[in-house]
Amino acid sequence: MDKYAEIVLSKATPRTDRIYHYSIPQKLKGALSIGSQVLVPFGNRKDIGYVVGFTKESEVKKVKDILSITSERPLFNESSVALARWLSEYYLSFFIKSLRTVMPPGTQRKEKSRRKNPERKRKSAKKSKKTPEAIVIEKPLAPNEHQQKALNLIIPQIENEASVTILLFGITGSGKTEVYMQAAAHALRLGKSAMILVPEVALTSHLIERFELRFRDHLAVFHSDMPEMTRRENWMKVSSGVSRIILGTRSALFAPAKKIGLIVIDEEYENSYKQDQNPRYNTRDAAKFIAERTGATIILGSATPSIETFYKAKTGEYLMAELPERIDGKKLPPSDIIDMRSEGNRKGVLSKKLREKIKETLSAGQQVILFINRRGYFTFALCRDCGHAINCPHCAVPLIFHMSDRKMKCNRCSFSAPSTLICPQCQSSSIGFLGTGTQRIEEEVSAACPSAKIVRIDRDTVKKRGSINVLFSAFKEGGANVLIGTQLVTKGLDVARVTLVGVVSADTGLNLPDFRSGEHIFQLLTQVAGRAGRHNLPGQVMIQTLNPEHYAIRCAACHDYRGFYDQEITTRRELGYPPFNSLINIILYGPNEKNVRDVAENLGSMLLKRLDQKEQLLGPSEAMFKKLRGNFRWQLVLKGPDISSIRKKLVDCMRKVVLLSNVRVSVDIDPLNML
Repeated sequence: MDKYAEIVLSKATPRTDRIYHYSIPQKLKGALSIGSQVLVPFGNRKDIGYVVGFTKESEVKKVKDILSITSERPLFNESSVALARWLSEYYLSFFIKSLRTVMPPGTQRKEKSRRKNPERKRKSAKKSKKTPEAIVIEKPLAPNEHQQKALNLIIPQIENEASVTILLFGITGSGKTEVYMQAAAHALRLGKSAMILVPEVALTSHLIERFELRFRDHLAVFHSDMPEMTRRENWMKVSSGVSRIILGTRSALFAPAKKIGLIVIDEEYENSYKQDQNPRYNTRDAAKFIAERTGATIILGSATPSIETFYKAKTGEYLMAELPERIDGKKLPPSDIIDMRSEGNRKGVLSKKLREKIKETLSAGQQVILFINRRGYFTFALCRDCGHAINCPHCAVPLIFHMSDRKMKCNRCSFSAPSTLICPQCQSSSIGFLGTGTQRIEEEVSAACPSAKIVRIDRDTVKKRGSINVLFSAFKEGGANVLIGTQLVTKGLDVARVTLVGVVSADTGLNLPDFRSGEHIFQLLTQVAGRAGRHNLPGQVMIQTLNPEHYAIRCAACHDYRGFYDQEITTRRELGYPPFNSLINIILYGPNEKNVRDVAENLGSMLLKRLDQKEQLLGPSEAMFKKLRGNFRWQLVLKGPDISSIRKKLVDCMRKVVLLSNVRVSVDIDPLNML
């Protein structure tokens, strides 16, 4: 009989982020299990903790008793603990933060409530009255030749519990979703669960409709735009086995599914699959850990897979199925590259050719999508007298002018200022506004086409819960005929009357100091181009650019993924970037610039002494955004063929470097964003 419980505290620090042993009083034996939330004495206070295991022995002589159980039911299981341990160790995160990743929605909020009132009685656990229904699945569509070949590859892997990864490489509009649904249905018939992950909340509404029609009550949905109570209810349905088809954004991966047979990651290249706070996990890699323990099959689906994923498919580490044609043989829309250097002194930001095409499309009763990856009206301001750029005082980024309230705002923090700015450099009031955002495009289209009914979708217009679905529905149902937006509009939209897609500025982000910048631009352009001509009406794509010769833009215009890949993989090999090496991005930050620089240089010099010939340190140097939210930032990047080796050396050096109290460190293993 185990005598002690292994417990991790809810309020961990670098010193207390470890497992503690507590004895199990007689009154709690039989009620305590892995996943129980408990109240324990710690020093002179009482604290909330979580049971992660049991042991017969303890090295501590005087072991204190657990005081009480404070959760209605276990919040995670043994498999969840193993996943949390891996997240913590691989991504260098506190164990409790990794553990919270696998807990039900709202656990931390309830934890705070129980800390304030620790002696309140817990409710007895209520079992779900609903039991799993007989399997009822709506009749699927008949797969075409390429879909059937993909299913012939996927289904045997699910049956054999082979724990393999399959790249479903399908052009936009080729029917990947139907393959997902038929594979999920097969997993369900085998008594298994299936997880379907999407990168954005914006992509869930139309998928929910399709999956609900097909799977009825077997479906549970998870995303951040849902009320917390609904997410908790769905979590319980999954935990009880009532719902075995799980659909949602990256957090859905951690739902307590029974017998996972299939994990689908749609548009697997997307940055939103990488958590931006500790633990900074990549959903793709976390899914692989789960699959190896459960025998699940992973499908990575995209028309524009990441370079790393396609490389693994080409070298045989992943299997690959292709969908090279659109449903019913429809052609991909032709693209027209518009060289904005030849536009001369044009008025506005839309070329004459694009403006005329918009008018023509609307006159024909069809719909238009205009994409630009910048919100606001003007995207930066300069002093006309001294040339000084007007930046946020807390962040080293330009302030953006918003027409709606005529204010300059920072997209990185909450700072805003009146548009009547004074130059901090020379005190001049002669401020010029430049650049283009979604609001400016909206005004220009309204002026050129007064009868246009415009919907704008960016982070400014979708702040309220559910607002993005309202706006998408208005466009899809014909209440609007022009959709202007940022990358929220580049994926998932399937609207029959969209025949024109215009990219206002294909160059945004192309020259950032990030080795993935070309890949990101290619993916964005290819995906947004795929919104045109998806049904019976032919489509047209028009791409405005100042860099018409860039291979990312040329290949996107031709829908040529392999051509782009061949050029990109050559550059990656020459420079030693992924998939040929692993990376760790280290950001040191704090309010005192000298302290941050000193710690960065100290850490850098220690690392250089430990690296071998195959490993490399880039930096230390100022980060691109050298100041954010009042903190100065310095950056180091570790590069090497073995992630375990460079990670261990980093940990050893960080333990020896004395971090000043006002200098903090952020470590990103396998970063997708180097900025």
